[in-house]
Amino acid sequence: MSDNDNKQPAVDYAPMDAVAALIRQVQKFDPTVQVEPPKGPVDLHAMHLADARRAAAEIKTQVEQQRAAYVRRMHDSGRIDGRWTFKTLRMDAYNQSAVLTAKGFCESKTRFDDQPVILLLQGFEGSGKTVLCSAIANYFLENSTNPSVEIINFDDLRQAHLFSSSEEKEERMQRNRLVEHYMSVNLLIIDSIIPTGEGLSMFDQKIFSNLLRTRLQRNLSMVISLSVPFTKLHASVGELCFESLKAYSVMTAELYGGSRRNQIMVNGVPLR
Repeated sequence: MSDNDNKQPAVDYAPMDAVAALIRQVQKFDPTVQVEPPKGPVDLHAMHLADARRAAAEIKTQVEQQRAAYVRRMHDSGRIDGRWTFKTLRMDAYNQSAVLTAKGFCESKTRFDDQPVILLLQGFEGSGKTVLCSAIANYFLENSTNPSVEIINFDDLRQAHLFSSSEEKEERMQRNRLVEHYMSVNLLIIDSIIPTGEGLSMFDQKIFSNLLRTRLQRNLSMVISLSVPFTKLHASVGELCFESLKAYSVMTAELYGGSRRNQIMVNGVPLR
């Protein structure tokens, strides 16, 4: 008789109830464990499905907790004002069109990423550009699959490119990391790129056009607010930057009316 004849078929000695077998193994290490095996046959497919659902729920909870922590950090840093959302900002006849355009930009970019878009927000000082920029940023923080958002002004971008021969290696590395962050963040918002009556210097034009070209290659969108009228944009940013802007799909929105900021009161009379 061969050795193969002495062996029992695998089905004869393999445990038919995997749960009961697992309980027996646990009780070998701790005999005090008392677990009643489930009644009836074990549905392994149902067990796997239930495990997958529990795992998915845990992953979703972790993602939501991480997003909430990230949003808190951004608000605590002061770079994004958490008070302003599309639900809390006041909409009237002077800003309604701009708000609706900005909200449409947000909805399209959080659903589709097929083409980089630049939203240009134009308005005079105090017209509500910064508030609207915060509402856009908070929308992305709450709804985008990639919620990395940054709000800067043009001076922040300029300072990140300035260097001196006396700077330390760590300072240079930190500056380079900051430039890369501006190049790669999912949504970059530049609030007030051109002060009224001023244009970009040649140095400013070079760093701005480089930012535009790099983010275009990476398929990343931007929001840019400016105080000069759209008719003066070309002259203000220069030929190099204007051509770089034209490579994007560009949306525009205008904020009308005077300053929305609270008046400074002196003895009950507005200070002018």
